[in-house]
Amino acid sequence: MISYTSLIELQQNIFTEAEKMKVKNAEEFYKILERKAIYPVFQPIVNLQTGEVAGYEALSRIDKQNTNLMISDLFVIAEQMGCVWKLEKLCRNKALKAAADKPEKAKIFLNVDGNIIQDKSFIQGFTNRKAAKAGVPASDIVFEITERSDIENYQILQQIMNHYANQGYEIALDDVGSGYSGLNRVVNTSPNYLKADIELVRDIHKDKKKELMMKFLLQYCNETGVTLIAEGIETDAELECLHRLGVHYGQGYFLGRPNKGFENISEEAMGVLQKLNINHNKNYGKAEKE
Repeated sequence: MISYTSLIELQQNIFTEAEKMKVKNAEEFYKILERKAIYPVFQPIVNLQTGEVAGYEALSRIDKQNTNLMISDLFVIAEQMGCVWKLEKLCRNKALKAAADKPEKAKIFLNVDGNIIQDKSFIQGFTNRKAAKAGVPASDIVFEITERSDIENYQILQQIMNHYANQGYEIALDDVGSGYSGLNRVVNTSPNYLKADIELVRDIHKDKKKELMMKFLLQYCNETGVTLIAEGIETDAELECLHRLGVHYGQGYFLGRPNKGFENISEEAMGVLQKLNINHNKNYGKAEKE
């Protein structure tokens, strides 16, 4: 039987180990920032009706050197330390530099924390300068408001959306359909794109309720002039269902994995879309050939 004294000592040891890990993670965080040991990868966002790549989401990866941290860990640490903008600035700078080589007219989706505008170290005009240096026009950039931090005050959310929209950038809302708060964000703001949550897409071809929810989102988007993007497409069956429903754009491993370069849609996914479009008597690829 464990004595009270032993229990206290055990709690102290656990606490000490937790604190040690926190300090270790903070040290690794600053080393990564100092070395700028982060690089961008780009995942294609595909027009599901034509098969053309409409844009790419810029994601970040850590240059693995003496660290087991993932990029998601870095953002958690950054939030705990009040350093989100420092990390986001590095990721954004790397992505914009690489975006100089993107295909013409392809959009670049940049993730942005919804609370970033309240960060005291936030630098206004940063993206304008970096994008101009890379030769990427504002009209080719979409700021994707992420759900890393919950934003209950929709005035703050609209503030950051207006901040970027007034500079000529477009706005996307992430994880739509994941709950009441997600839908509430939609009706309280005016985005250009809605990204349907991955859980709504997973096995959608087997679930009529998910189909109905996707139809609802699509109808809302069609009537408000918003582009709907289905995230997390991982199978041909999911792709076929979303195509049949008329969803505008899609993203996911089946369409294309994140890559350091700007890759096209996967051959397998292209074959599926070609077959679907032929079956629907659509002139697939005609515009490209002309």
